[in-house]
Amino acid sequence: MAWYQYRAYDTAGQAVSGSLEAESLLTLESRLRAGGVWLLEAAELATAAPGGRRRLRAKRGELLAFFVQMSLLLRAGVTLPQALARLEEDLRGGRMGQLLAQLGENVTNGVPLHQAMAACPRVFSSQIVAIVRAGELSSRLPDVFESLSAYYEWLDQLISDIRQALIYPLLVITASLTLVLLLFTLVVPRFVDLLHGLSLQVPLLTRIVMAVSDLLVRGWPVILLLAVGLPIGFRLAMRSPRFACAFDRALMRLPIFGPLIAMFALSRLTHNLAMLYRSGVPLLRGLEIGGELVGNRAIAAALTDVRRGVAEGTPLSRCLSRHEYFPPALITMIATGESTGSLGHSLQSVSDFYNKLIPRRIKIVFAIFDPVIMLGLIAVVGCVALAVILPILQLWQVR
Repeated sequence: MAWYQYRAYDTAGQAVSGSLEAESLLTLESRLRAGGVWLLEAAELATAAPGGRRRLRAKRGELLAFFVQMSLLLRAGVTLPQALARLEEDLRGGRMGQLLAQLGENVTNGVPLHQAMAACPRVFSSQIVAIVRAGELSSRLPDVFESLSAYYEWLDQLISDIRQALIYPLLVITASLTLVLLLFTLVVPRFVDLLHGLSLQVPLLTRIVMAVSDLLVRGWPVILLLAVGLPIGFRLAMRSPRFACAFDRALMRLPIFGPLIAMFALSRLTHNLAMLYRSGVPLLRGLEIGGELVGNRAIAAALTDVRRGVAEGTPLSRCLSRHEYFPPALITMIATGESTGSLGHSLQSVSDFYNKLIPRRIKIVFAIFDPVIMLGLIAVVGCVALAVILPILQLWQVR
């Protein structure tokens, strides 16, 4: 596929120009002809997309508003080019306005909407492109946009709940770390100077606190270097599929947060797979897209094996049961859907179950997490206080 800059004329004899992605000049001409435009001349562009359009981005809220409005307009009987033109006029000047102008230009020139969206991969994921393509083939674009708007509304609400739940713990952790840092860098060093002038056998707890304080005071350059280098090294290591898979597998085995991480990944998988399957996307293609969007390398690797088994004719439920990441309840629901011919409905039911369970589990986890942080802070402050008091008591006994 290449991008072409073209000049043409429409049915009214007016000159038009623009850019379009096509496999060849013949394909470009046929697409323009299908849109009622006759090609005059065209030149292949050196860049992958004209004017740097691939750099266009959109926020999740902007995409949600776009899906909602497209669903309403198409259900009202407005044609697709008219709907894109109307939204572009409302949002002219912004990022979404530029994006809609590009989509409208390509659709008017005969390019299918999913291909126009595929030209903006940073805005429209492969999931969105596949669902829109299925909607175009089945003439169900309004239903497709309604499904996408429901999904992004759920995702936006979930992320909002997580952020709200994280506010208090992050404030407590920040305050705790600040207090601990002040204790070990300001209070403890002065106490250490006082102890050096006394001939006392320092208790073990006091020696530990003194060693930690000395490490923070003298070794801060090394600590700072590690604080900068470890994240960079981690990001480089995550480029290795084997390391990323092992890391995600370890995350799902954590005592408290592991089940929540696994549920969130399975929720994304079942939600995306249900939406794709009910929109008419084949199951194998849906599993491929679901693996790309699940956000967990361990589950994505398992889905590759699942997809291979389904391609060989094995039922989806049996392929899933071979891997530890998929709970029995999920497998039972999918097996029921396969036996009754309602796999899409079963997947949606599992997704709805996780959508209700995850917010409640988040509240429970952070309800436990808050007192744990407070107890940890009390323990650290208590150890420092005890490390100070013990030598004083020892000195009192000597006298």
